[in-house]
Amino acid sequence: MKTQRQLWMLTGLMALFTALRWPELLPWNFSPVYAIFLCAGVFFKDRRMWLMPVGLMLVSDLVINALYYEPRGYSVFGGYLLLNYALLLVLVGLGRKLTARAQPATLIASGMLGGIAFFAVTNAVSWSTDPGYPKTLTGLMQAFTVGKPGFPPTWLFFRNSAVSGALFTGVIVLVMRIAQRPAKDERKFELT
Repeated sequence: MKTQRQLWMLTGLMALFTALRWPELLPWNFSPVYAIFLCAGVFFKDRRMWLMPVGLMLVSDLVINALYYEPRGYSVFGGYLLLNYALLLVLVGLGRKLTARAQPATLIASGMLGGIAFFAVTNAVSWSTDPGYPKTLTGLMQAFTVGKPGFPPTWLFFRNSAVSGALFTGVIVLVMRIAQRPAKDERKFELT
């Protein structure tokens, strides 16, 4: 992170995006989380790269689970949360391998691929653990395309994961590029 201004802009954007996770604000699985974790690895170069996204996600999970899911009778915590966090931390690692100097298209494609990878792993785990899916190749295809009856088809989750990963990463990258501009302009006026 080069300037305090950039730090605050990134932190504020991540907090705003985290607030968008509230159910019913965005379509199913249209999530800023992939971008938050990836960009934390790209733009933070210290322990904030994992503390910031995990902290934001944990607080939002606690609030959403307590106020939205628990009153509807859903289990608010389970082993799936540990898997989700582990997968998201892999995105921090990917972001760390990339740099803030990477081309915007590379970062946006990485955000899209992060969303797709998250979808693929979580759906494979769902297929292997959910008794509603036959443990056959047909059941696996069902898990990746139409899902279980009574729920939206999983291809929508795939599409939303890919699009949201790219879109939210693009917004963060754009904001960070804009935040860098004034610092460059100020150097023009420095006396040498």
